[in-house]
Amino acid sequence: MLKRYVVLWFICLSCARVLFAGPLVSGVRSKLAAGDLQSGIAAAEDYKRATGVDAEYLNAIGWIARGAQMLDRFDLADRYLAELHREIPAETEELVVPFGAAIEVEGRLRLAREGRGRGAALRYFDGALAKAKDPALRARIWKNINLLTLEGSPAPALMNEATKGKPVLLFLWANWCGDCKAQAPSLARVWQRYRSKGLVLVAATRYYGTVDEKPATHDEEKARVEQVWRETYAGLDGGIVAIDDDADIRYGASATPTFVLIDRNGIVRLYTPTRLSEEELSRQLDAMLAE
Repeated sequence: MLKRYVVLWFICLSCARVLFAGPLVSGVRSKLAAGDLQSGIAAAEDYKRATGVDAEYLNAIGWIARGAQMLDRFDLADRYLAELHREIPAETEELVVPFGAAIEVEGRLRLAREGRGRGAALRYFDGALAKAKDPALRARIWKNINLLTLEGSPAPALMNEATKGKPVLLFLWANWCGDCKAQAPSLARVWQRYRSKGLVLVAATRYYGTVDEKPATHDEEKARVEQVWRETYAGLDGGIVAIDDDADIRYGASATPTFVLIDRNGIVRLYTPTRLSEEELSRQLDAMLAE
């Protein structure tokens, strides 16, 4: 479980949305994706000497802490985690992204140090969730909980009665998400092959409060969702498209796309906050529908 958990997190380096990422964060993420932790640290150190501690620096530190944890450099992860805790003792709107990174790293370090158990990590994430207010932060914490608990468990309630007693392919997306759009052609081919076997497609998103990174009303954002779906996701007709904040957050869609497969008995068979290849998605569906 732990190995798969870490691998999924590494893949998520490329699929997570980074709000207002400046050159430092972009550079650090690029270095981490290449496994070059020390270059990322050096860039952050240079930035701090020149600019001081600001939101850009703390965002970069959040990525470095996660990279160190992923690479089993727990000493470095602890160091940068301590800096995050010191600089961001509580949730704030301006620093919700690095604050979330601190929660994520803390929980994952507890998991790694717990051996085969998951109790300490889950208790920590549950406690953080109880205090979290920001929707994106709550989705991020739920993602971590789901990665540890959701597969093999009853699925959280979906938004439509049409899913009851049927196998479900849940596609959690966002209208601005480039990885979601890149997934569209293969997802459409899979949907056209399996819809006749009783599969239900649910494409769920939530209100993010913006359109083109500008504040937007629900009506404006709903119009954009409909436009993007119509223009980009051809071949997915017959699926259920829904804007449901509660479901999106509960399924932990802090990284998009996120895929969830739910069998006829309402049990989650797959939870993955990443893109999926057409071959892998088809393989997973074959296994689920064969039962």
